[in-house]
Amino acid sequence: MTAVIQQAVECVLSLFLIGLVGYVLAKRGWFSPETKAMLPRLVTIVSLPPYLFVNVIRTFSRDELIHLIYGTVVPAISIGLTFGLALTLAKLMKVRPGRKYLFSVSFATSNTIFIGLPVNVTLFGEAALPYVLLYFFANTTFFWTIGNYCLSLDGGRRAPERIFSLATAKRVFSPPLMGFFLGLALILSQTRVPGFIMDAAGYVGSLTTPLAIIFIGITLAGVSLKTLKPDRDVAVLLLGRFVISPLVIIGLIRLIEIPPLMAKVFIIQSSLPVISSAVLLSAYHRSDAHYASAVVSLSTLMSLLTIPLYMVLISAILF
Repeated sequence: MTAVIQQAVECVLSLFLIGLVGYVLAKRGWFSPETKAMLPRLVTIVSLPPYLFVNVIRTFSRDELIHLIYGTVVPAISIGLTFGLALTLAKLMKVRPGRKYLFSVSFATSNTIFIGLPVNVTLFGEAALPYVLLYFFANTTFFWTIGNYCLSLDGGRRAPERIFSLATAKRVFSPPLMGFFLGLALILSQTRVPGFIMDAAGYVGSLTTPLAIIFIGITLAGVSLKTLKPDRDVAVLLLGRFVISPLVIIGLIRLIEIPPLMAKVFIIQSSLPVISSAVLLSAYHRSDAHYASAVVSLSTLMSLLTIPLYMVLISAILF
């Protein structure tokens, strides 16, 4: 038990130190608005696709891919169930217009890449990557289809966004997912990738974790403590993110048998902070962007405590 606690705490502290670099530099004025916008694009478009491509090829054999296909069911069902529960709570609590669907979408979706990827890799090693991406696929598909549509209703638009469109497909089948799929295709076709390509992709991909965590530090540096006063809706949403969502996953993996590492990754992914895109999308749809900023910031700060807690629970109780 002591070793598990130490591993979890060291994981969070190592990520905290990297994030602190971004936080301090941001406070010193190193990053312009253009630079802040460039960093997530650099991660999403440049470093993350080769990172996933290389690690999928190195981690999985052709025969092991069946577990990936089977495992996609669990996060998809859990996100759907959690969202349905959130809608019910929003109705019972009479969450005010402009944040009803924002409350529900944020309750059900998590920051699976910028926080989930480095946390899971630090905790479980590179073997966790494919499972991270499975949850990411379910999370992203839901957010940019049903989530996007619901947030457009929150904004009171006369013509709500369509659930499925070409723009939606582009967001779902993003560069990271295409890097993952390319790796899978090469495994299935038993195509050998030249060593120099794997090396180049590995070098570029190694930028992913530090850049993602530095970006989180930069984001937190811009948060004002005055905006972090939790009200009832914020408190219930955080309860959903850190308690209800992982409990739904835990219940599902009792019913649907999946590999132990996949189960551990899914639990961590389900217990992460609110997806950061909620802030951008709520501002775009003119819903309650202030509320979105508060729950994203508060949940990110709280994850410094909840990630070690779940690591201990996973190792000591569930497996």
